Amino acid sequence: MSGRILVIDDVETNRVILRTKLASQYYSVLLAESGYHGLDLATREEPDVILLDVVMPDIDGFEVCRRLKADPCLAHIPVVMITALNSPEERLRGLEVGADDFLSRPLCDLALFARVRNLMRSKLMFDELRLRDRTCGGSGPGTTLAEGDALIASGGSSVLFVSDPPEEAQDWATRMGRRLGIRTMSCDAGQTALNIVREAPPDAIVISQQVRDGVDGRQLLAALRSHPDTRQSAILFAVQGEDFALAAQVLDLGASDYFHTPPDPAELAARLRAQLRRKLISDGLRSTLRDGLRLAMVDPLTGLFNRRYALHHLERIVARARATGRGFATMMLDLDSFKSVNDRYGHPAGDAVLRQFADRLRETVRGEDLVARLGGEEFFVAMPDVDARIAAQVAERMRVAVESAPFVVDGVPEGLSVTVSIGVSVGHHPEPLEVAELINRADAALYASKHGGRNMVTVVANAA
Repeated sequence: MSGRILVIDDVETNRVILRTKLASQYYSVLLAESGYHGLDLATREEPDVILLDVVMPDIDGFEVCRRLKADPCLAHIPVVMITALNSPEERLRGLEVGADDFLSRPLCDLALFARVRNLMRSKLMFDELRLRDRTCGGSGPGTTLAEGDALIASGGSSVLFVSDPPEEAQDWATRMGRRLGIRTMSCDAGQTALNIVREAPPDAIVISQQVRDGVDGRQLLAALRSHPDTRQSAILFAVQGEDFALAAQVLDLGASDYFHTPPDPAELAARLRAQLRRKLISDGLRSTLRDGLRLAMVDPLTGLFNRRYALHHLERIVARARATGRGFATMMLDLDSFKSVNDRYGHPAGDAVLRQFADRLRETVRGEDLVARLGGEEFFVAMPDVDARIAAQVAERMRVAVESAPFVVDGVPEGLSVTVSIGVSVGHHPEPLEVAELINRADAALYASKHGGRNMVTVVANAA
């Protein structure tokens, strides 16, 4: 996996050794000999991962990490702190300023490479979300460490703890629930865990290597990573002692992080907080992306598809007709004398009519049919796999559905009587025509309905 790694270390020998190790794994390596130089390179180059020494003469690694995580444009870059200091207090301090991991010298190559691969995958997926977010009109800069912690503090996060014996899982759940103010669940069996996540997928899952019912923790990890409901959940794996081979294996299996047992409660809480922070930020980006995509396809007033999506979808229907030789229909619909509704009762009344009209259209079509609002009072329907007779029947059913019942409008007790004119164009093999021509024919049929007296259906069938 290629990528760019920034090494920040004031000792030249350490920089050279790390560059050699990382280059052997085909990474591109940037070197900085001080904290300030590292901050400057991070800003200019925006690497994929930063390996950061703790003890440096200008500013130490803790301050460098704090500044990185306070910068909205850099906060998303994973940081691994590397030092000869290995006390629980130093590890906790590193995690609390935003480091993704804290590795001690002498470095275990297996653990280093596995952690870099893991963080590189996470960063690339996060970058893809940010890119799509910007494409859909998102805010641009990322979320800082403090803003991420505020998301956790707002409540609602949930974590599942899975371990055998069950008392261990319950103890972890109780301690972390109190420290982080989160909802927790616990169980001791792999199948029970899978049943729980199907009901209510948690934001994070903590797994012990020992799980009851004959399931190895690694098997459960793999199952959770492949499960649709927990594919995006953060997963932390408990590693007994200094088993770096197991740590590397679980990271490659998809664990978000690991911790050594017996865990220091403060360190486990810090690691959980970091993973929840990343999960909630990613969820926010996905939500923004979904909203952006929806806005690009859907008319906000009626909830129907918009013109852009309708034309794109019609191209697919035409291609399908060419491939199958089956017929299809396109319909243009226009509410009669709609301008008078707005003029007499106001635009809120007109909007109410448009929304109810959209609802009536939905009730008269099949699930595979497309209904769209093109703009104003003009609507569009595309129906695959129909002939002229069926299309005419459906269009007449739409006309009657509009005419038969008044539209409910505030301030008009008796409701408003509205009618619709419909133009139908039917295409079939061997002449399915192009999208523009199909719309033109349906529009011409609509024009005929309007000038034929309104409140009627006109069907134009293409020549065979």
